[in-house]
Amino acid sequence: MRIKQLEVPQEVWEDKRIPYETKYVYGFILSKGFDKTITHLDVGELQQTFKIKNKGLKKSLDILENLNYLIYKDHSHGRYTITLN
Repeated sequence: MRIKQLEVPQEVWEDKRIPYETKYVYGFILSKGFDKTITHLDVGELQQTFKIKNKGLKKSLDILENLNYLIYKDHSHGRYTITLN
């Protein structure tokens, strides 16, 4: 599944504490987990949309968790369970 356009909420887009790449990660998570509280994410899914490595994804998820946008749990290398706030 290839997503052509990611929608990032305005409050996230205007937040200066969030790096540019992290905003796209959050937009992808929202598009996949629309109207859901728990999303299962694999780094391979994101790599189909834009260039990212597992280390970059984990850093982005850490930033979003520290800013209380989501909570994530690392199950194995490259597999995550995410709960949106």
